[in-house]
Amino acid sequence: MQAAIEAIVVRGGAPRRPHLSSALAAMGWSVRDCTAIGLLGTLAVARPPQVLVLEGPATDLCTLASLVRFAVPQAALIVLADDSDIESRIAALDAGADASCPLQVDVRELAAMGRALGRVRGGGRALALETPGWCLASGGRVLAGPRGQRLPLTLTESAFFVRLFAAPGYRLPREQLIALPPGPRGAHSARSVDVMVSRLRAKAQRLEVELPLLAVRQWGYIFLADCFADKVDAPAAAQATGWQGGPASQS
Repeated sequence: MQAAIEAIVVRGGAPRRPHLSSALAAMGWSVRDCTAIGLLGTLAVARPPQVLVLEGPATDLCTLASLVRFAVPQAALIVLADDSDIESRIAALDAGADASCPLQVDVRELAAMGRALGRVRGGGRALALETPGWCLASGGRVLAGPRGQRLPLTLTESAFFVRLFAAPGYRLPREQLIALPPGPRGAHSARSVDVMVSRLRAKAQRLEVELPLLAVRQWGYIFLADCFADKVDAPAAAQATGWQGGPASQS
C-alpha cells in the first residue's frame, strides 16, 4: 500500500479553492492548511511535508513562492495561478517553485504531480539561505544578525534578501532585482529598488542595526557580512573582493 503524501496547502490570501485540502485528503493525502507564512516553518518542523501547494493573489505569488521555498527548502512546491496569468506563473517558478498549474487543475492531476515531485525531491538536500552569522528567520520576515540583531522585513524586502543570500558571493546586479514583486504603487524599476533599500537602511538605523549592505554605483548590491563581522572598513572590503562595478556608495 502506498504511503500517504504529507502535504501543506499554503494560502497567501482569501481561499480561492476552499475545498482543495479536503479534495487532496480524499485522494489519500495527509493535508494541513497554513494561512500565515510566518507559521509555515513551525508546521514543517512538527511534521515535515513532502509537498507544498501554494495559492495566492497574482501580485504576491513571486514573493510568496520565495518565502515558502526559504521556509521549507526540502519539500516540493507547486504553485496554483490563473490560466491566463503566465507572467506570475513564470515568476513563481523563477522564485523557487518546482511546478506551476492552473488554479482549477483537476485534483487527480495535482495529486499525481505531487507524487512525482515528492519522489524527485525525496533525496535532495535542504538549502540554507544564510550568510555567516546572518540569516532570515520567522519565515523570512526577520533578518537576524550574529549579535542578536533583528530587523523586521516587508514581503518585498524579504524577497530581496532571499535573492541576495542565494547569489554567489551575496552580490546581485540591479537587473536581477527589478524582477521583485511590484509594490503597492506599481511595477519595480531600478530606481524603486534603490528607494526600497534606502528605506530599509533607514529602518535599520532606527533600530540600531548596522546593516552590511553596500550599493555599487551603476551596478547593484553586495552583502559584506564577513567583512563587517571582522570590523573591516566597508568600502575597502568591497575593493578587496575584486568586485568590479565602480566605487561603493549609499543609495
